Amino acid sequence: MFAPDGHRQFYQGLFASLFDLEPVMGRIGPRLWLDLVRARHLLFATIDDDYAGFIAVALTRSLIGRRTVGLFLRPSQCFESGRLVYRLKRWAFRCLRYLPRLSLFTILPFTFDRRFAQVAYGWVHDPQMWDMHDRAMSIETSQLSRDVLAAAGGRAILCFLGSVRKSKGFEFLVNILSDHPDLAKDVFVVAAGRVDPASGRDCARLISTGGMVVDRFVSDDELLSLYKTCDFAWCCYEPDYDQASGIFGRSVQLGARPIIRKGSHLEKYAQEGAVAPVCLIYGDTRDAAANIATAAANRSEKVADSRSDKAVRLGEIVGSWRSDFIQKIRAAL
Repeated sequence: MFAPDGHRQFYQGLFASLFDLEPVMGRIGPRLWLDLVRARHLLFATIDDDYAGFIAVALTRSLIGRRTVGLFLRPSQCFESGRLVYRLKRWAFRCLRYLPRLSLFTILPFTFDRRFAQVAYGWVHDPQMWDMHDRAMSIETSQLSRDVLAAAGGRAILCFLGSVRKSKGFEFLVNILSDHPDLAKDVFVVAAGRVDPASGRDCARLISTGGMVVDRFVSDDELLSLYKTCDFAWCCYEPDYDQASGIFGRSVQLGARPIIRKGSHLEKYAQEGAVAPVCLIYGDTRDAAANIATAAANRSEKVADSRSDKAVRLGEIVGSWRSDFIQKIRAAL
């Protein structure tokens, strides 16, 4: 891993504890390349930051008879058109698929897109789909959550969590509120995370509709508390941004109802039976406002009793995702 943002730092700490590995982060230069080649066990928490470095390490380790395991976060790019780099990426990973002692896993099931099997050895569930299922009851309320609850004043709470940018559907969300201002009577929207400068105008629009923007780094504890506080978590991303989502995974585990794009990979995850999402037609603000208003009017209490049938079923599903991940990675290592 090159930088400790997004999934990366979380993955690093989790995998180090699960598989007794030593965490290392940085661009793969000569010194780090040598250390990685010599490692007895090697798991790339993500290969997407440095494809050239990953390939150099994997090829060398294969030649000397050592196993390499990697997670492929964005395999869909291999099948995009319009840029030569995508065709080269597809060709490269189709070849690597047959490299001895290399196990490359996508974090989306092959059933979501059977082409993934052309560029990866197998698939596992995104760790952020299962990492919190046995810790939900220990999450404490943060001051940020208390501020959000006070500002909501009893209305349903819709949280846009993590980095605020257009690709994650932020402009669409703001358009919904701007086109249908009555929605703010029943739904309070908060965006919590660092704002992309390109989304600054949309943030101003959100505030003008009565919403809240928290433009700063939001700690893990604050984020977890917001999942427990909110009724809905925004996961309705642009069609070109169709990939695994830690926001979706955490919302599933912590009782917030995810709002997703109809036809997305996340909709297929929801069909596993773990959660009933709010599905929106991307770009249709009228349909979106109607669906969100209906969901807000019919919101039920969040899953708080671990003995309820719903919570038990959710625990079984999420627990099976965790067991499957650990089993596959341990076998590959």
